[in-house]
Amino acid sequence: MTAALAAPSTHAATAPGPSCKGADVPATAQSVAATRSAIACLIDAARAERELPALKADTRLRTAAQRFARSLDPAKPLTHAGPGGSTPLSRIADAGYARGGAGFSAAETLGRSKGSLATSRTRVRKWLAAAATRKLLLSAKYRDIGVGVVTRGDTATFVVEVASPVSAGSGSSRSSR
Repeated sequence: MTAALAAPSTHAATAPGPSCKGADVPATAQSVAATRSAIACLIDAARAERELPALKADTRLRTAAQRFARSLDPAKPLTHAGPGGSTPLSRIADAGYARGGAGFSAAETLGRSKGSLATSRTRVRKWLAAAATRKLLLSAKYRDIGVGVVTRGDTATFVVEVASPVSAGSGSSRSSR
């Protein structure tokens, strides 16, 4: 689930992927850090294929993503609306991203997988197979990434936040696309 616009792809979702440590291991409570790293690695590999720069891991975005992943009930549909009416932008700001009154542009994508399908590679392939999510993750306007992963039983919930600070006077504003 994501909020973004569609873009065509020339890459098959089933093509062999890059070698990212832990990418083919289902997410567990013990492998959350490795799963987060593998997701970022796979997204960066897809970006590199398109000559886009790698995203920089940002602890504030990871904090926002991890907190939100924890709040999502695996028995309910995924939604970008959080507890108390929080939004991707409010969660990212609350985590301290772009402090000092600077604006930022951000986007969030969500996913949920079960059992053997709860691998980083499978999740990223599904995201890249969906035009809206692919456009978000492969946008040149974002420079930072934070990944949240929570497992409950054999169900893994994934949250990816991508963002970039916006300089004053650039004409850009905050966005949750």
